[in-house]
Amino acid sequence: MAIPQRLETLTSLPAEALVSAKELSILSGRSRASIWRDVQAGRLPQPIAIGPQARRWRVSDVRAYLNGGVS
Repeated sequence: MAIPQRLETLTSLPAEALVSAKELSILSGRSRASIWRDVQAGRLPQPIAIGPQARRWRVSDVRAYLNGGVS
């Protein structure tokens, strides 16, 4: 799957920008289920609730996750 244009330059996005599970799945090459397992295991911080059924991660957390660490 292609990386969405706004995520092609992840390093230039503000640290407070938000990324969805779908976008994180594309960036990391992991399934959404694997991403949620990583949250449960503490390898990825809990996402921010932006609505009743919508969760997003801060770009700063995503950068740390993709670099192998937890922010």
